[in-house]
Amino acid sequence: MKYLIVGLGNPGPEYENSRHNVGFMVLDNLAKKLEAGEFVGEKRVNGEIAKAKVGERDAILLKPQTYMNLSGEALKSTSDYYKIESENTIVVSDDVNLELGQVRIRFSGEAGGHKGLSSVIGSAGQDFWRVRIGIGQNSDIPMEDFVLQKFTPEEQKLIEEAIDKVSSILIESITQDKLENITL
Repeated sequence: MKYLIVGLGNPGPEYENSRHNVGFMVLDNLAKKLEAGEFVGEKRVNGEIAKAKVGERDAILLKPQTYMNLSGEALKSTSDYYKIESENTIVVSDDVNLELGQVRIRFSGEAGGHKGLSSVIGSAGQDFWRVRIGIGQNSDIPMEDFVLQKFTPEEQKLIEEAIDKVSSILIESITQDKLENITL
């Protein structure tokens, strides 16, 4: 059985460690824990891929290089190429509707206003696992600017703890073939 784990984010150094790139940050953490090696660009899927073993399972870790709003294209081409079922697809994204560091894992559902998730749903349907990590919000800053900001040093500590927690949960859940709805 194969799993596809997709971290949503924007490519390029100007977006590294921004709130909107929490999905990429989780994949970097997972790749390190799983000793997956470097992410390699694959033109046929328009993304960067690392391959890993999670227990006895194979996992494809994908960072779409299409920018957030077209993430579904990379996910769809990757799942088609590697023949991965939607119920074995996990999409990790930021969420402004959750408190900083809060984690919610759910199967299926809506995009909740997240354009990356909207793209995924438009390309692949609704039946996949969503891992949302709260990045908080600031009503004084337009949303599109806020999500592209870097975390403050205090926030960085909280988000790193959440990322590490998510990685551990995913490794344990995939190893046991037992993903569950969770809110932390």
